[in-house]
Amino acid sequence: MSIQNWIALISTLVALLSLLVTLLRSMRSEARQDGKTTEVLRQVNDKLENIAKQEAANSARIEAIVERVVVVEQSAKQAHFRIDELRDELHK
Repeated sequence: MSIQNWIALISTLVALLSLLVTLLRSMRSEARQDGKTTEVLRQVNDKLENIAKQEAANSARIEAIVERVVVVEQSAKQAHFRIDELRDELHK
């Protein structure tokens, strides 16, 4: 083989090695980014689970308050009815 062929072969090998190194760095960088993305998604998922638990607890509290409001409304209605009856008796 001539010197020109050897130089061409070595240049090609160097270019291939450079390409491989660049690809490996890129893959490593992408893997690092994927790891960061996975961690962020895990944190977001944990926060969403906490929000869902809080929402369930709030819904239960709201239901309890609604039940109490209904009882208070019924009591107020009965009280107004009795007050109206007493007013009618006083004005007779």
